[in-house]
Amino acid sequence: MNSKVIDSFFEAMSSGDLDTVESLFDERAEFVDMGSGQTMNGIEENMKDARNWKNTFSDMKVTALRHVESGNVVVTEMQFEGTNTGEMEMPDGSKLPATGKRVKMQGCQVIEVEDGKMVKGTQYYNPMVMMEQLGLGQ
Repeated sequence: MNSKVIDSFFEAMSSGDLDTVESLFDERAEFVDMGSGQTMNGIEENMKDARNWKNTFSDMKVTALRHVESGNVVVTEMQFEGTNTGEMEMPDGSKLPATGKRVKMQGCQVIEVEDGKMVKGTQYYNPMVMMEQLGLGQ
């Protein structure tokens, strides 16, 4: 079941096991973060994004609320929570200082899996929910 790959990814991100995170990306990995508008291509760019999330929210916990699978595509409703303990790198390269505040939000991912690795994905969430909880929203 391809949803086990997604569960492994969430567990590795939550525990900080970035070696496992990296092993789950295919070299052709192309991921779109609809919240930031960024597209990450290849393992290196996707790992930079993963490290940014983990550095920003060191105690992050990502939980799959449910998966829906069709062929090699897994749609996952997910919950993210964590404390903003590190700088948050923005898409333009600027950095926001840590606030020490907790964030809890939900989102959805659509991931294509081939041979046990994530090949393509899109992540949907509302970044304003996160920014408001951090006290950064207007």
